[in-house]
Amino acid sequence: MAIKETDFSRLNEKLVDNPSAKFFICMRNIPAYVKNEQIMECPVLSPSNKLANNYRLGLIDPCQFYMNYYNELKSPICQKLMKSILSISKNYDIYIVNINKDARLLLLDILKNIK
Repeated sequence: MAIKETDFSRLNEKLVDNPSAKFFICMRNIPAYVKNEQIMECPVLSPSNKLANNYRLGLIDPCQFYMNYYNELKSPICQKLMKSILSISKNYDIYIVNINKDARLLLLDILKNIK
């Protein structure tokens, strides 16, 4: 199966398009949405609030954002969760959901290259 990414604003559309997929919302401040068995919240896989705010405000450049976020994803809990997502992806299409495209793409890249 495939591991894909989408913006939170397109979550409902993707739920309809792929009703058997699993969606992992990797955001710290998750907006309200209709919860169902397809959706799992994974705030620990999102950039820390401080990192996300510094990036959004232009206080750090993309390279610094990627390096710091990559380091945050090295924590044991993140590693365990990413391996769990990979295991689920053997049977289902997976969507990484976040409003920050750079965060989605980095997490997607790490998932595709994890051993």
